[in-house]
Amino acid sequence: MSVFVTVGSTGFDDLVRAISTRGFMLALRGRGLLSLVVQYGTSGQFLGLPSASSAELGISVTAFDYAPGTQQYMDRADLVISHAGAGSILDALHSHRPLIAVVNRRLMDDHQSEIARELGRAMHLVVSSPEGLADAVAGGSFLALLPYPHADPRPIGEIIDEETLL
Repeated sequence: MSVFVTVGSTGFDDLVRAISTRGFMLALRGRGLLSLVVQYGTSGQFLGLPSASSAELGISVTAFDYAPGTQQYMDRADLVISHAGAGSILDALHSHRPLIAVVNRRLMDDHQSEIARELGRAMHLVVSSPEGLADAVAGGSFLALLPYPHADPRPIGEIIDEETLL
């Protein structure tokens, strides 16, 4: 089983540090997640993988800074761990993959918390901090998430039709 981690279009140093810990590797191993794919953006200097701990635990690690698209990695993953940006959250939810959204509280206005918290309350994702990520994986609450419903585009089309009729 595999995990895809993405920091998005910039970097997320604290998330990359969190996935580089032995505790995180042990949590993956404990859940049978033995393949880790990491998109680290500009945070590569904080990536401590592949490390002796990942190899000794039997976890294969693939890491890269950027790719033309991350959807293919999400579609193949059994678990997605992502920064809590709206675009990445929606990509993961539309892939029908369990998602742990890691909030970057260092961003201006802590804007990622609100969307992550609401979708977490609705049981569509698990919200975590970088410090709590290993526990979020080990706890396995991502296994009980509800599917995110696809939006019905018809209502917006009907509104546009009504508004554009002369």
